Amino acid sequence: MNDDLDLSEITLNDLIDVAILSHGFMPYKRDYFLHIETMWKDSFAGQYLVKFKHCYSLSYKTIANDEILKQSWDDCFIDFGEYLKADEPEGYVWGTNWSNAYPGFSNLKDSEKATNWTKELGKDMKELVVESEIFKINLIYHKWTIDKLNKKMDLVTQAFFPLK
Repeated sequence: MNDDLDLSEITLNDLIDVAILSHGFMPYKRDYFLHIETMWKDSFAGQYLVKFKHCYSLSYKTIANDEILKQSWDDCFIDFGEYLKADEPEGYVWGTNWSNAYPGFSNLKDSEKATNWTKELGKDMKELVVESEIFKINLIYHKWTIDKLNKKMDLVTQAFFPLK
């Protein structure tokens, strides 16, 4: 999609309270992506692909407590329709198929891991933390890009308050 938007002013600090729709490695396995949906103002609202290039180290952790994980064990939690049929039991509903990026995206300052990778590769490497209500990702990467995919914001307009 080409809206002729200047995305160069967007920083990692802007990636807060956005919906993370999916994430994983690109098919060629070098770069890690997060597919997000935003309610940014005017023509900036929509879905984006945020890509962390040269991602050579990654850890993922579910950060819900043990009690929530035990409550959410049944497969009805992975399908929203089945969850509703089960009378909305207590637990985390994985089947909403999105996660709120809060506190969001941030580079770790003075990261020992990033420093070691920088020395090994001779390229500037950074350590990123992505946190949502249910998971935390740490990854080492070289640089990041953001590309607008479309103007869809069906999910965020239902889940978040609109910015004026």
